[in-house]
Amino acid sequence: MRKNLWLVILSVAAFPLAAAAGEVVPGGAVAAPSFELTAPAPAGGATLVPATLALSTPFVGGVTYRPRHYRSGPPVMPITTQIHAGFFDPTDDLDAGFDCGFRMGPQVDPHLQFGVAMDWWHRAEEDEVAIGSYDGPGGTVEERLLLSKSTLDLVPLLAFVQVGGDENMSVIPYAGVGVGYEWLFMTADDYYYGESYDETFGGFGWQAWGGVAIPLSGRTRLTGEVFYNGCEAGSDMDVYLDEYGPVTVRDIVKLNGVGARFGLAWGF
Repeated sequence: MRKNLWLVILSVAAFPLAAAAGEVVPGGAVAAPSFELTAPAPAGGATLVPATLALSTPFVGGVTYRPRHYRSGPPVMPITTQIHAGFFDPTDDLDAGFDCGFRMGPQVDPHLQFGVAMDWWHRAEEDEVAIGSYDGPGGTVEERLLLSKSTLDLVPLLAFVQVGGDENMSVIPYAGVGVGYEWLFMTADDYYYGESYDETFGGFGWQAWGGVAIPLSGRTRLTGEVFYNGCEAGSDMDVYLDEYGPVTVRDIVKLNGVGARFGLAWGF
């Protein structure tokens, strides 16, 4: 009785292993695995020795596996971003001012990028005259009369395309062009006459630039470039003229000039 019980237990335990090692036979059917149970007969009430399980492991050909990290579809294009700062010098009787901004967009391939660009050019002026001086605790104090002050802020918003050299170059040349719209915010206060001026101008604008990039790592580069900005920003005002009556007058400010920018780009 005990002998039969042990054989039943061993058969039940071996069945899952035998099923996992099934062979593939012609026609696609899975054959039952071959195994042997060797159990010495008990003698004189001795305890039955556990059976030795021998399984044949077949070779299953033509089976392929797909890695779990595999993802179908086109490769993801990196987003390249550049921040920069420098100066812009308009040629129409305007002094140079501080310029900063950014460019951002997908890197279609190592040599081509599309995206959007925005800059901010700022210049401030003050007109003052010295009216005297006096001796102060720390030395001579000079007195100045502030006659007027003004600020100019130019904000171009452009769509651009940029091309560059090979990634393995130690110094990578690049060039680009952008087109879009530019806003000029102009304010002025004349303290002598007690007058103020605040007007916003706008118009079509474009930029072209060329420069070089020095790789710092696989995803970061130092950049330096020169650029040209072309724009005529206008503002319409309704006025009354004695010769023409009520008319619309357009004021135009030319913002053509050159500049230079230096910055950092990453995300290649």
